[in-house]
Amino acid sequence: MACFDSAQRAEIGIARFPFTWKLKMKEIKQHIVFLTPGFAKSEVDSTTIPALQVFLKSMRNALPEAKLTLLAFQFPFTRKKYNWHGIEIIPLDGRNKKFQKLLIWRKARRTLQKLHKKEKIDTIHSFWIGECSRVGQKFAKKHKVNHVVTVMGQDASIKNSYAKNLMNSNVKMVTLSENHQAKLTKTYNLNSTIIPWHLDVSEFPPLTESTIDILGVGSLNTIKNYVDFIDVISAVAKTHKNLKVTIIGDGSMRSELETKIKNLQLENTISLLGELPRTEVLKKMAQAKILLHTSMYESFGFVFLEALYSGMQLVSHNVGLAKASENWHVGTDKIDLIEACKILLLEKNRQKKRVILSTETETINAYLSLYHA
Repeated sequence: MACFDSAQRAEIGIARFPFTWKLKMKEIKQHIVFLTPGFAKSEVDSTTIPALQVFLKSMRNALPEAKLTLLAFQFPFTRKKYNWHGIEIIPLDGRNKKFQKLLIWRKARRTLQKLHKKEKIDTIHSFWIGECSRVGQKFAKKHKVNHVVTVMGQDASIKNSYAKNLMNSNVKMVTLSENHQAKLTKTYNLNSTIIPWHLDVSEFPPLTESTIDILGVGSLNTIKNYVDFIDVISAVAKTHKNLKVTIIGDGSMRSELETKIKNLQLENTISLLGELPRTEVLKKMAQAKILLHTSMYESFGFVFLEALYSGMQLVSHNVGLAKASENWHVGTDKIDLIEACKILLLEKNRQKKRVILSTETETINAYLSLYHA
């Protein structure tokens, strides 16, 4: 995967939307329907699956003449259709209630039928190996419609029955990183194309002097492994006095983590800010030196892209798109993470620079290839 900083991008002339080579006149009027369990409830909602939001905005810009429709199976909790940056959003209002699953799937099928009758669907793009891929594949098979499935997270590593109808089919599977692809192959023996997410770089504030030594960003749950995060900080704080650490995110483990912070007497070291709007998260990143990410599993790690473009140093396990570099310190255990943080904190003259791992052009063109195959 190419890695360019902003100067290199300018030097080689990476354009924002060089998509015209893909768009034949007969394809411009295509109809693409996206299926996802949840989506932003409005254009103001910046925290619901940010990577998907960035992707869809870019796709809307790349295909200005296409009809783009999105069915949200579970969230937002409304049945009222709305427009999101030129994309029609149709919420099915499932509310994550198990007893409503079959009803929601039936509603999704009927909605697809109506959409297809009104304006022929050319491609269905489902997210996650789950209810959306199940409904999408059955419709695609029946109507001979192109079907793309993006595997998003643990659906690559934990077997579920939804994958059965994807086996021996014409579906085009997409994974987000080499680690993610390997998990999917091991779990289901399904082949996939790797297409990484990209950033909307216009969202990012200017880089500033670091006022936060170590930053953590992510939901406070077992997957993100903040128990280890706090252990790392506890060890680092013993040799680095006046350490300033911030954690952004909320979740089921907040109370447990607050207790752990108190027991280790880190109340003056670690600040728990809870969930913040995306703009505020990016501001904190621009003010931080190190992103410490202790998660033991990531399919991709959108936060990695954000941190590198915010000029931060990364310290993580080998998860998602992790790859050791001068800006990324990949550890095998907690001790490795502790040592990496200590070394980076001793560096005084390292200048912040923006780093891009995947470009908008590469991501969108790769998907357009699948849509038009």
